[in-house]
Amino acid sequence: MTDVYSGHSQFVLLTDNRRRWFDGRTLFLLIVVTVPIIIFCGIYTIILKGNEALLYPKSYVEVPSLLKHRAKSYSDARSSKYFDIHAPPSVHEVKDFKLVCYYNFPTDDFNTLQPQDIDPFLCTHILVGFASIANHSINLAENELQILSMVASLKTFNSDLKVLVSVGGAGDDTGFSDMVVNHTNRKTFIHSVVNLVKKHKVDGVDLDWEFPNEIPHHDKNQKLHFVQLLEEIRATINKQTRHKFLLTVAVAAPAVIVDNSYDVVYLNEFTDFISVMTYDFHFFSKVTPFTGLNSPLFESQDDKGYFRSLNINYTVHYWVSRGMSRAKIMVGLPTYGHTFRLTNSHNRGLYAPARGVGKLGSLGFVDYTQVCKFLDLNQISPVFDLDSKSPYATKGSEWVSFDNEQSLSFKAEFVRDYQFGGAMVYSLNADDHMGACKLDPNVQNKPFPLVGKIREILDKNYSIY
Repeated sequence: MTDVYSGHSQFVLLTDNRRRWFDGRTLFLLIVVTVPIIIFCGIYTIILKGNEALLYPKSYVEVPSLLKHRAKSYSDARSSKYFDIHAPPSVHEVKDFKLVCYYNFPTDDFNTLQPQDIDPFLCTHILVGFASIANHSINLAENELQILSMVASLKTFNSDLKVLVSVGGAGDDTGFSDMVVNHTNRKTFIHSVVNLVKKHKVDGVDLDWEFPNEIPHHDKNQKLHFVQLLEEIRATINKQTRHKFLLTVAVAAPAVIVDNSYDVVYLNEFTDFISVMTYDFHFFSKVTPFTGLNSPLFESQDDKGYFRSLNINYTVHYWVSRGMSRAKIMVGLPTYGHTFRLTNSHNRGLYAPARGVGKLGSLGFVDYTQVCKFLDLNQISPVFDLDSKSPYATKGSEWVSFDNEQSLSFKAEFVRDYQFGGAMVYSLNADDHMGACKLDPNVQNKPFPLVGKIREILDKNYSIY
């Protein structure tokens, strides 16, 4: 199975710090729900009983009582501010939208995406991940360094392309925690970044720490230390005469994590842009045993309580309200989906009870090529939720939330119309990079149909056909 999912997850804590979910060496069998999901998923609708109930399930870790109830307070206090946003804002026009694409280091799978198969004109930025942190320094295996250099060589064909190395990824918190704790450690890390940028001719570093202050009983000053790291990297960049580089950060979407982990004003000051991970809003877990949409654009009429805030529109506008410039916000769009196994195959709508992840894909994750095959083989027409602008499909007990060209068109138009800085895609690997989808016999198959559709909408001079 191609490793297309490892790295980004707002709610998943990996037990394998190598972050290789689907190669043969991995024995990762269980997705552990992190503290934030416990916090804000304390309220949910009990579908089995046919009525609503507000529950606060006990966390598996000690959580301050104040945080247990923040989910409902966010929903109530901010509902009138973000839920009903219709007219685009009157702001300075963004003329050149960015399309920031994550690329995971390839595996040995024959279907895996290789650097030479990436269209150098598809994305404006390619973020290659994920590097780890060892001995307070950026760490990449020799084969990963070779891949990074190969991706950087795509700039030979497109001199405007920017290639960055991404550090961290889902579950890789320890390296950051130890590194940021004091100035000496941070200086060591920054020195290693500068050396890598110069040696491998990349354009910058992307920090994907998931997330500062997330794990209880750790350093309570992680939010502050992260700001110090960003400030010191920015100071180093400003001192460079020949090798100035970009500094970007991948950040969480849910408001409760935003407030707990980030000092937004300083992120706005020190970063070139942030990539908001506006996906993984719904997936199967023991505390959320029901179906839901991976990356809804707006709230659905089925959303209740805090779940009304789990959508792109609410979360990116929350970032704006906390002090982040629209032009520095890249709105995250997924090319993968989430699967569920229905409890009752006749109850198959949103929030239908589920008893596990689906068989499609692996561990509840599925790439777009597999979704296409699932739809084609079963002659399924997806259901398109008009409220959230998101599709889902079901067959028997299998239930899949995913994105297609239709849903991503709405989302790219949202980015354009609301004048955000651009879109972030996770990931190139999970798109149909071989052009295998055959859902419409009247349309010529092209590699990267999802990412290409986003680029086409953000850049009027670009066409996928």
